[in-house]
Amino acid sequence: MGAALYSTIWIALLLFVAAEAGRRRGFSRDSPPAWAWPAFVAGAVLATIHVLLAMSIAHGWSHNSAVAATAAQTKTVYGLDWGGGVFANYAFVAVWAFDAWRWRARVARLSAGPDWLTWTIRVFFFVMMLNGAVIFVAGPRGILGAGMVAALVWIWRPLRRNGSISAAPG
Repeated sequence: MGAALYSTIWIALLLFVAAEAGRRRGFSRDSPPAWAWPAFVAGAVLATIHVLLAMSIAHGWSHNSAVAATAAQTKTVYGLDWGGGVFANYAFVAVWAFDAWRWRARVARLSAGPDWLTWTIRVFFFVMMLNGAVIFVAGPRGILGAGMVAALVWIWRPLRRNGSISAAPG
């Protein structure tokens, strides 16, 4: 079960990055490739499964246990005894699901470019992935996480259109 716990989130994050690349590719065309949105949704589903597995396997369905474990990890990394990261993880899954809905609802408007909400969501995902896939992990997984975060920075970079800089759509 431990392998399922970790593989679900790493596959989810890889799907997220791939889907964001597909979404960006859609900016230069009429729409993203057909695989991009399903990959995004599959990633969100796997992230949800990861949270459920973590609550089951690591914490015996005890929210207090999850908060205590998160507080201990946060204290080790940042010197702050704070368990609020559990709520950030719940929000991560919820925001991912919201962004999947938003993406599907706005397919026809992709060329309109990002708005403040798109960038707010991107910053949230960036911070969550930087912490969850780089800072709070050790060894090769941290290198994989750093590669994914770097890929997102590249994917989300401003685009040049007609001699002016424009951001990729959300």
